[in-house]
Amino acid sequence: MSHLKKWQRLFAAAAVVLSGPALAGEKDDPNGRRRAMDEWYNESYGKNYGKSKKGGPWSAEFRKHMNAAAAKERETYGSLLPGTSTSITASGDPTASLAATGTTWVNIGPTKANYAQNGSYTLNKTDTGRVRDIVIDPVNPSIIYVAFSGGGVWKTTDGGATWTPRSETLGSLSTGSLAMDPNNNNTLYLGLGDPFDGTGIGLVKSIDGGNTWFNPVYLGSATEIPDLIVAPGNSNIVLATTNAGLFRSVDAGATWTAISLNTGFAGAPYGWSIEWAGGTRFVAAIDADPAAASGTYQGQIWVSNDNGATWTRGTGVTISGGIERITVAAAPSNRNTLYALAANPSGGMADIFKSTNGGTSWTALGAAGKRYKNGNAEGRTVGTLFNGQGWYDHMLIVHPTDPNQVYIGGALHMAKSTDGGGTWSQVSNWLGQFSLPYVHADFHAAAFDASGKLYVGNDGGIFVTSDGGATFSDALNVGIASHLIYDIGMSGANRSAIIAGLQDNGTRVRVGDTGVYNQEIGGDGFDCEIHPTNANLMLGSLYYARIQRSTDGGLNWVSACTGITECNNSSSAPFTTRLALGAADATGNTVYTHTNAKVYKSTNFGSSWTALGVSGIATGAVIRNVGAAKSNASVVGVVASGGRVFLTNNGGTSWTTAAALPNNGLSLSDITFDPTNANTMYVGSVAADGTKNHLWKSTDFGASWTVIENGLPAGVPVNTVTVDPGSNTTLYAATHLGVYRSTDAGASWTRFGAGMPLVNVTDVQILPDSSLVRAATFGRSVWELRP
Repeated sequence: MSHLKKWQRLFAAAAVVLSGPALAGEKDDPNGRRRAMDEWYNESYGKNYGKSKKGGPWSAEFRKHMNAAAAKERETYGSLLPGTSTSITASGDPTASLAATGTTWVNIGPTKANYAQNGSYTLNKTDTGRVRDIVIDPVNPSIIYVAFSGGGVWKTTDGGATWTPRSETLGSLSTGSLAMDPNNNNTLYLGLGDPFDGTGIGLVKSIDGGNTWFNPVYLGSATEIPDLIVAPGNSNIVLATTNAGLFRSVDAGATWTAISLNTGFAGAPYGWSIEWAGGTRFVAAIDADPAAASGTYQGQIWVSNDNGATWTRGTGVTISGGIERITVAAAPSNRNTLYALAANPSGGMADIFKSTNGGTSWTALGAAGKRYKNGNAEGRTVGTLFNGQGWYDHMLIVHPTDPNQVYIGGALHMAKSTDGGGTWSQVSNWLGQFSLPYVHADFHAAAFDASGKLYVGNDGGIFVTSDGGATFSDALNVGIASHLIYDIGMSGANRSAIIAGLQDNGTRVRVGDTGVYNQEIGGDGFDCEIHPTNANLMLGSLYYARIQRSTDGGLNWVSACTGITECNNSSSAPFTTRLALGAADATGNTVYTHTNAKVYKSTNFGSSWTALGVSGIATGAVIRNVGAAKSNASVVGVVASGGRVFLTNNGGTSWTTAAALPNNGLSLSDITFDPTNANTMYVGSVAADGTKNHLWKSTDFGASWTVIENGLPAGVPVNTVTVDPGSNTTLYAATHLGVYRSTDAGASWTRFGAGMPLVNVTDVQILPDSSLVRAATFGRSVWELRP
């Protein structure tokens, strides 16, 4: 271990700046991620997104198809699916030795970190997956619910000492909003589907504190439900904001009716936020013209005085540059006082507005131009709050007993006013800089408990302050396994070792045989590998083919893009970087990656790269993934846009186009070769179309293809196929509803292993001796079993 790392491990209790701006922390890129997910599922290459950044990549029709597929999974494999009775103990499990036995999946984290390193910054903090909502039981503040964008709903009954996942079998662990009935703390409403890149749909209800959930109810054509609220004093009245307007239920969520608003624009508005303003009054914030591709958006605030039956537009919410997204919050101690945090069409701050008459009229506070009382080089004015991501990062809450104490959160910091919005001070920083406490970037949720503790949720989990923001604790994240993982790597040279690439939680390396994974690279982490025979050699990656390399087990990293001319070029390299080991190389040094139009090969485990030829790859084709044969070092394959497969048997000098895949919905995801026969290969698809096939097999080097989906959930995306190294007839399919296995070379499939939720599995890895199987999930971290 280097002296630097030893020092960091010992003294990571504070944020430490080790060098200058050249080593500043890596950030995630929600704009790039949203575009990349649309391209991945829908092949929307070259699409002009304009300023429309909302919504996930799946149509309402396909989301409903996935709900139906999940229902069939519950019916067919109910005995294999997890219950809700097993808690994860925060104080014990993360550092205990973990082991899986038999055919039961066991979650092995990340559930804790000893440190998180990002550029030149190191902190001893634990993060978890992206939070969408926080609900605290008003009767018992030790009961807390957290809804994650990909990890479902988690609950604690002991103030965070232990956590239990509560929505494991819904079929979508992507959530948009969570609300508790204030008149009955056992009744919860959950809106499925993250508003930005989620894949769920509908609203589900629980009447037993999240133990069980009713079947989804659909709100018109809505695919996103960013906010929910139940009327205090009347449990039958439930209101929802959606991407298809505002909806109202008068029968406790059983049926819903769209609310008519005369916005002045055709089409349904996008409902962002709704708040109770006392009595029977509610205030809602909408974007009245969400379909506009350019120009100013039409952020509006509406008021109802009859529990949402009729609505009148509030006045004063206007600004010359236009308004897009708005979040509203009322002061619990004086519901006539409300605040509205507004973003402009460019993602910057439009302004903060204030109402003292229950939302009927609003006054602009001129907040964007105000200087922070403790401004710094990263944020001098309140207008820097969103950092260009005001469509994505929004957090606003008012203190329960002081209507003048207001908290706002955006991209890189959180701020506070104690005088009703007159002046502002920063209270957190994403890297713990400028003598501010660390809280992860990208704020989405906040809640006060009865004692005045403030809980905030962001891309790194849940954080709490008991002193008005002077200090924050990350302790509640310990024990929650909700990370959004793109890929994992493992090695026969060290069976405990794991490297994982996470959404906005960097690239993480496991510590021993525990649930502790330390962040070694910041930002978004993508494909990663551990050398097959030397576990000290690791490869990690960020967006746009930015590959990094470690020679000391992940402790220190250097750029490993030498030879890749498109490295860090957003126009010629994919947002999601992908790597593939060259299994035919007994030394383990060969690895492949690709940019949009080229395949690259390294024979020194990433120290340098050489481009393969492009002859035969169709002009304009966008490469989506690469795979290499174990039995023949000259055989490499790629899946590309247009549902095409290109193959080479001469090491990449030239390529041939494989035959067309039957019933191909495009969006090919993976190509895998039989380890003993390079003529046999498997190709998967993630096409968001339930009428198309998603898995094929060829035994004649791509001259013909056969659909091999007997037993797989019909119409469900397949991310990867992995062939057991010790048995070429044993295959594992990573699907959006879990892991499936075939023992007859793909002729038939069954769900494999007990205990894994209905979750999007992004990768399955098997040790060369077939003694260990692990799976990465997008929302429920890493799982392991040992047959």
